[in-house]
Amino acid sequence: MVVERKRRRRFGVSLDASLADRLDSIASALRVDRSSLVERAVRNLVDDYRHFLESHDCWGLLVLLNTEGMRGTVYSLIEKYRDIVVSASHVHGGEGCVEVLAVKGPSDRIRELHEELERTGCSIRFIPLHR
Repeated sequence: MVVERKRRRRFGVSLDASLADRLDSIASALRVDRSSLVERAVRNLVDDYRHFLESHDCWGLLVLLNTEGMRGTVYSLIEKYRDIVVSASHVHGGEGCVEVLAVKGPSDRIRELHEELERTGCSIRFIPLHR
């Protein structure tokens, strides 16, 4: 049986010193090397954002943190995109409100909602529920 090795490519990345220190702490705690941890993070980011680059039917979660003052704007956007927002949950957190939106539909439409929510100043993350 022949095992094919993945081709690796080396390149340099500059990080803020405090971010690099936090990365090293996480790598140490997880007992993995820094490169493996960075590779895992980049793979997740690329997989998540791939959904915004390739048109397809998609479903996933938009998780966002906003302040109480943004609530009306966020709800207006949920209403505007009700064709793809299949569920919304609101939770009060320590630093603001957490919204979890289950979305399903064309990836282009999900990307539009993501971009509009980002423009409000929300901290947002898309989690695809399929690959």
